[in-house]
Amino acid sequence: MSTLYRYADYLTQPIPESFPSPVRNRERINPLATGHFFPEFFVEEECIINGAALLGHVKQGISLHRLTAQPLVVAFYSVNWNGYGDRLLEQLYDSHAAIEAAGARLLVLSSEKKKHFTAFNPHPLPFDVAWDAQHLIARKAGIYKETDPLWGRVSGVNADVPTPAVFLVTPSLEITYSFTDQFMQQAFSPEALLAAIEKKLAISA
Repeated sequence: MSTLYRYADYLTQPIPESFPSPVRNRERINPLATGHFFPEFFVEEECIINGAALLGHVKQGISLHRLTAQPLVVAFYSVNWNGYGDRLLEQLYDSHAAIEAAGARLLVLSSEKKKHFTAFNPHPLPFDVAWDAQHLIARKAGIYKETDPLWGRVSGVNADVPTPAVFLVTPSLEITYSFTDQFMQQAFSPEALLAAIEKKLAISA
């Protein structure tokens, strides 16, 4: 007996050509931008991965206000960005001396704890690195939401991590330079960051 049409009676309605996306109505991330003010945050002592000029002598944690006596570059990083993250950290390493010479400091906020971070970056770093536990600071920066995961936008990212971002924050907490890359298709420009630092200090002089 032929089974060619045995399930035909169950197809009472046409099959849709496409199904609606389960995340079509998701709440999107809303990154901070130039002209905004960076919300206050606190770095706990146990979250310090690498202590340098900013965090080297911290014993009980430190607030953003105390980190911004000079303009502060706040850069987010994750090992789960793969080669993109490697390039960004290398660019920050290469431009760190120029950032400090221009009158600013650099703070890198890692999505991973110290053990995981140092497993991928075993060499000494000249700048401060801290763990952004539960992505609390990334949430404040508008670059992380559970409802708009990076892995849902970028193929090859298989972890729940923030969007790449770099900000220049003044002592008044105003953002005078911002770089965010929601689809990881752009190239961070250290030259643009340095120009923003020099412009800010020239205005302040």
